[in-house]
Amino acid sequence: METANNYVLIHGKNISHNSLASSAGPHMSIDKLFPALLECFGIILCGYIAGRADIITENQAKGLGNFVSKFALPALLFKNMVLLDFGDVIWAFLWSVLIAKVTVFVLVCVLTLMVANPDSRYSKAGLYAIFATQSNDFALGYPIVDALYRTTYPEYLQYIYLVAPVSLMFLNPIGFALCEVQRWRQASQPQRSTISILGVVVVQVLKNPIVFMVMVGIVSHFALDQRIPAVLSEFIDGLANSFGGAALFYLGLTMVGQLRKLTRDTGVALILLITAKLLVMPLVCKDMVDILDVGVNSTSANHTSLSNFAFLYGVFPTAPSVAIYAAQYNMELEVVTSGMVISTFLSAPIMYVSAWLLTIPLMDPTPLVTELQNVSFNISVISLVALVWTIAVMLLSKKFNRLPHLFALNLFLAQVPFC
Repeated sequence: METANNYVLIHGKNISHNSLASSAGPHMSIDKLFPALLECFGIILCGYIAGRADIITENQAKGLGNFVSKFALPALLFKNMVLLDFGDVIWAFLWSVLIAKVTVFVLVCVLTLMVANPDSRYSKAGLYAIFATQSNDFALGYPIVDALYRTTYPEYLQYIYLVAPVSLMFLNPIGFALCEVQRWRQASQPQRSTISILGVVVVQVLKNPIVFMVMVGIVSHFALDQRIPAVLSEFIDGLANSFGGAALFYLGLTMVGQLRKLTRDTGVALILLITAKLLVMPLVCKDMVDILDVGVNSTSANHTSLSNFAFLYGVFPTAPSVAIYAAQYNMELEVVTSGMVISTFLSAPIMYVSAWLLTIPLMDPTPLVTELQNVSFNISVISLVALVWTIAVMLLSKKFNRLPHLFALNLFLAQVPFC
């Protein structure tokens, strides 16, 4: 590899490279992303296999889910809200994410109300808008951010705890209200008053452990002067540290059998929702940070890093709790549950590719070729595993004897040597 006049020679071609940006170094530990993704999705896969093979029954999975949502996650939130340093928070970032989520929420909600069937448009508008804006911040988002930014911008980890309540406290109640309106329109009972609707929504929001513990944590933050009493520290740490692996394992359990609910009628809605969540949301988040983060950060490397972090945050997949909301109202289960599974697995390659595209312009050109070769190797390994899995399924199910599966099998076999 040779460098000259801000160009890097890669595979015999001159690729332009920003030497000024590379001198500042990358803003994220990109080499730790692939192991972090492998860890997260490996645990998810273990949970899925355990549920699929009936190693863990449905009732046992519900018990694990109750532990994760009512014990481990509240302890994690309480700990981090007490220790949070508000002096390091860039509030422009929080406003940017809030505006981006509101924009996507309103866009999805309005479009759904315009085109959906009048018999079910309110429930679809509420649940679809929640689907497009509520991210899996803690179980999947936190370990990814931790791997990327712990050594460069460790303060970014605290944004996860500040951004998550945005959807739960401000946007989700609107979706719940629309679902309540749909429920009462379908029921034979007389419609309730607006105060009754607001009461049901407020109670449902306050019952959410994330909202409740964020409020308790903020109060304790000032009451305890950013310190957890020593008598409670070990107890809270024990619960908080149990969240990561248990939450990912439970996420895999919740995916069992969800794709069977997918039908052709819900395919278009599912594609549009996943597009809004994984493509529109990150772009809007990044653009809003570029617009609002002005002043001190506008000319610094921190601005670029914060903008890239906003984009990666937008790629986080939909939280499993959205499927719980759909089950509670018994509305739009097919789209929401299937979409949660698909968005989770699509987010991995999107995060991986996006992180590299955002990092390459900031890297020193010397190790760039080696890093790109490592990326190519990692992608080849994943592709080979996926091909072997797919070919094995087709052979064991004996579908390869039928068309067009025979053509697909030949195509897969031809791709194996190139991995």
